[in-house]
Amino acid sequence: MRVLLTVFPATSHLYTVVPLAWALQCAGHEVVVASPEGVVDPKVIANITSSGLTAVSLGGREELTASLAPLIAGAGPNRPTLALDPDDENAWRTARAVLAGMFNAYYPPESAAGGRRPILDTLVEFARDWRPDLVLWDPLAPTGAVAARACGAAHARLLFGMDNIGLIRSKTRQELADPTSGLTEDPWMSWLGPVLERYGLDFTEETLVGQWTMDLTQSRMRHPVDLTYVPVRRVPYNGAAVLPEWLHARPERPRAVLTLGVSRRLLAGRHSGFPMREFFESVSGLDLELVATLNSEQLAVVGTLPDNVRAIEYVPLNQVLPSSSAIIHHGGGGTFAAAVAFKVPQLVVPLPMWDEAVTARYVVRRGAGVAADPAAIDVDGMQKDLVRLIEEPSFRLGARDLYEDMLAAPSPKDVIPVLERLTAEHRG
Repeated sequence: MRVLLTVFPATSHLYTVVPLAWALQCAGHEVVVASPEGVVDPKVIANITSSGLTAVSLGGREELTASLAPLIAGAGPNRPTLALDPDDENAWRTARAVLAGMFNAYYPPESAAGGRRPILDTLVEFARDWRPDLVLWDPLAPTGAVAARACGAAHARLLFGMDNIGLIRSKTRQELADPTSGLTEDPWMSWLGPVLERYGLDFTEETLVGQWTMDLTQSRMRHPVDLTYVPVRRVPYNGAAVLPEWLHARPERPRAVLTLGVSRRLLAGRHSGFPMREFFESVSGLDLELVATLNSEQLAVVGTLPDNVRAIEYVPLNQVLPSSSAIIHHGGGGTFAAAVAFKVPQLVVPLPMWDEAVTARYVVRRGAGVAADPAAIDVDGMQKDLVRLIEEPSFRLGARDLYEDMLAAPSPKDVIPVLERLTAEHRG
């Protein structure tokens, strides 16, 4: 069968889908990956092809630039985010409003020059020409559902993290059904209604949440949402790189890794909210090696590094984590999954973008690590926590438990027959 994957234009979203795309290709299916031109991440199209997949560029740089400007420019503490805490009634409503603004970029008003909507029309035209049997779409790239319906393909969401959009939609439907809520009109129909009319389609819930959902998160982390989820193991993929010589042999002393994630670096640059210089000073006297992924802008802020800190702009986590005893990270889904895959205890400083705070609490609850409060970071406390992660065996046991949970989900290869069956059932 032919499978079209659509991803939000960020390499972290792309890397999430690569193992499943490889599995589909190895099973003999044709696979292409479509994305708008990168705004946050200008290398996203090139990274599709460098991962061994066929890319389809959807253009749309200007439209997304205007929509994402508040998220990109406001990298400080008051920046609007999509972070969601299920127990915070205000957070999900705020996230819903931010998402509506983002989604409007995919469906801009018709221009005077022929009324063309670049991202959406390019994808629909490609889908009608290429005729995919299945469209797997990123929840932040909802054009995939419209394109699938326009060409008669089966379609499903492929989650990059926790299903915040499914939770928001569930809560929105509860509000719409409650006459005392004051909500009388669907807040997402202002952008979705006109585009469905444009292609002669009526509204269905599947346009927002898919005919089913491929869920790469651990089952115990899943939001309590009544949707059809198909679990699939999240296999870490962080890009390809030459193995550095210093990683050829096991380290002579415990190794820890500090990373704030690719998307966090692109969005926030030096304004990550993490006190790197102070933290490096606090660990300078410890008998360990700290590998920190820092670019030139971040290094300029940090200044002189202690002797036991190795700075490198980028190293795939699957190269460095097998020889590591601990990781300090921002709570991103890809980093969490890589730490789980290599059974590495975690110190999570949740820098909010999507589900980082929930991930931090989950790591603590499962005994696989500790968490720091990003609003009041105590570098001395973090230093002590890092030592605990390395020295106390209980954290290794907790990390192993998370690893066993990961193995309980079917691998990308094993889930291919399920995709084939569901595609045959749902294809128009």
